[in-house]
Amino acid sequence: MGRPRGTKRERERAMRGNVRAAVGYIRVSTVGQATEGHSLAGQAERIAAACQAEGYRLLAIYWDVASGGRTDREGLRQAQATVDTGRADALAFAKLDRVTRSLQHGAGLVEWARAGGHTLLASDEGILVREGTLVQESLPFMLAMACVERERISRRTREGLAAARAAGVQLGAVQRTRATDPAAVRARELRAEGLPIARIADALNSEGHRTALGNLWASGNTYTLLRRIAPELLPEGGHASAGSNSQVTPE
Repeated sequence: MGRPRGTKRERERAMRGNVRAAVGYIRVSTVGQATEGHSLAGQAERIAAACQAEGYRLLAIYWDVASGGRTDREGLRQAQATVDTGRADALAFAKLDRVTRSLQHGAGLVEWARAGGHTLLASDEGILVREGTLVQESLPFMLAMACVERERISRRTREGLAAARAAGVQLGAVQRTRATDPAAVRARELRAEGLPIARIADALNSEGHRTALGNLWASGNTYTLLRRIAPELLPEGGHASAGSNSQVTPE
């Protein structure tokens, strides 16, 4: 038998035929973030909808819990590597500022897509780069606004912390459900049985389990809990199954 022709990337694409594929990327600044539609579950739902609308098969979703100003994010690196190998044609995300809030890093991301013939798909802004061609001409302005917003968030955070300290508020780590707590043990059992995230959240609530802060369980905080205590039970890329109960509260 002769050796397969073409690069590994070309062979990967040839195996998919005419099926276009994408990988998703999610970023939140803090565990349990649930504002402005940027929760883990919320972003996953928006990415899935955008891929379906544009005719892409969503292979996996990678995530990071980090500032948008950081460029050394493992989840983003894995997502881009999946595209580079030819397993996927597009990198999909909910909004540009979920990928980057840095002008330099954003410019590098666009150049990566242009040089590799990749597609950048945002559920909010649409296709930014299509198969290496810049589509969204206002992209430089969008990158600049993301950078400005990062500075605003940083300033508001510093001011908020200073005000809290001045008011005598004791600052510390967010209380979380421990791996040995009944809710965590039960969630792990249900996930091992193959239940999707939304059904696990419903089961925990119906059985009377609550989060460490006394909140109800939802897809978002159940997913975050399992990602922390049992990542091996989540599919590749950590894709959270979408459900009607998608509100995120701290676990």
